[in-house]
Amino acid sequence: MKGSRCGQVLVLAVLATFTLITGCTFQSPPPVEIYTLSPGWGQSDPAPTEKKGSALIQIALVRGSVAFTTTEILYTDKLHTQHSYAYSRWRDAPVRAMQTVLEVAVQNSGLFRAVLPPTSVSGADFLLESTLLEFGHFLGQDGSSVGVVRMRFHLLDNKSRKVVADKELVARIPAATLDALGATAAINQAAMQVASDLVVWLGVAMKEPSSLTFP
Repeated sequence: MKGSRCGQVLVLAVLATFTLITGCTFQSPPPVEIYTLSPGWGQSDPAPTEKKGSALIQIALVRGSVAFTTTEILYTDKLHTQHSYAYSRWRDAPVRAMQTVLEVAVQNSGLFRAVLPPTSVSGADFLLESTLLEFGHFLGQDGSSVGVVRMRFHLLDNKSRKVVADKELVARIPAATLDALGATAAINQAAMQVASDLVVWLGVAMKEPSSLTFP
């Protein structure tokens, strides 16, 4: 009888332990938060020209490293290290999202008669190529953090097939919080700043192409 009771106690103990383990194991993870990169619909930058341009420009697909072809929201807290927020994602990969941001900004600028997408077969006067170099949340050792977007642009004359000008643009916007919410808000502002600076640069290029040819 005594042995039977000990066996029952042992079985109950095993069941209790199993319940605790499985309870922890099968807990639902937090829901994934999805963030978007706003292309600035309805916004427009004052074009550096008094009237709408007559030239056509085609914006090539934005290039970038493999890290920018995923929907992970990246952050850097140490030199040469990069991580992603576990339960937060972009709705679209940065290279694709920045493609839309650039197209909308240039179209709204009025610098060109039309902005052609990468797949267009129509002949454009100019081709804008770009590479996404940095796109993420950078955390400083002093507790500060910034959202950073850095891009390299090449403006080509389609008739001569030569580079008219090239420029690297970067925007660093302080993040209000040290999390994905603060990161994505700062990155959104940085993306819009780069797009705005691009419009200003293109405006000068359309007026004085030779002034933007760098060594």
